[in-house]
Amino acid sequence: MTSHAVQTAASPKTRAARIDVAPLQRADHADYLALLALTTSGESLPPGAEQLLVLTPFRPPFTHGPALCLTARPRRSPNPKPVGAVFASFPDWAHEHPLTQDNPALSELLSRTAILIYGLAVTSHRRRQGIARTLLTAAEEKARTTGYRLATLIHEPELAPFYERLGYTSAHHFTIPMPHAALGITQPPPFMTAVKALPSDVELRTVLGAPGPVVTGLLPGWDIPPTAHFEDGELIA
Repeated sequence: MTSHAVQTAASPKTRAARIDVAPLQRADHADYLALLALTTSGESLPPGAEQLLVLTPFRPPFTHGPALCLTARPRRSPNPKPVGAVFASFPDWAHEHPLTQDNPALSELLSRTAILIYGLAVTSHRRRQGIARTLLTAAEEKARTTGYRLATLIHEPELAPFYERLGYTSAHHFTIPMPHAALGITQPPPFMTAVKALPSDVELRTVLGAPGPVVTGLLPGWDIPPTAHFEDGELIA
């Protein structure tokens, strides 16, 4: 899968900033893209991301075409420029995974169920003030309230503690069991995938022999019994 590095501050915040989060405005396009360029390690945003910013929203929670684009500004700041940005959209594996390439119905279902944070960035002089946390929480809440059940993002290993404090589980591989198959997502080193269940009925479980966390209950019937295990790379449910 394509690497999407999400860059933010992993060290403890120095002081909390009062921040307003809102959908990206047209006047802020250049500043928004400049912020997201801070996340780039390889190719971060989907191809043609600049063109997405002028599209009508596909459906909630998206704000620009098939993308959720939010900015953060300090409250009552004399400087009108955004100091933080987040870009989220469909996961690339929802349409690129071998199990979904020839199954448009499954691809569409996953695109309505899981969301990928492609970029999360805060300007250098505003880091360690809780802005990244505020942006990420806002994106998760918008996804959750519109029916999304799983949030994922790609990050460098040193950021794992930061995302784990926000409820994510980081690994190089995770698996989504489905009724007749198991969809495995692998992120080659050095990057890792962080995964977070959005509603309480989705769980991340440790399963005997599994190469990483297993997401159960993503959709009705997409769970596994307590006796499930992996054998020779195959899920035995």
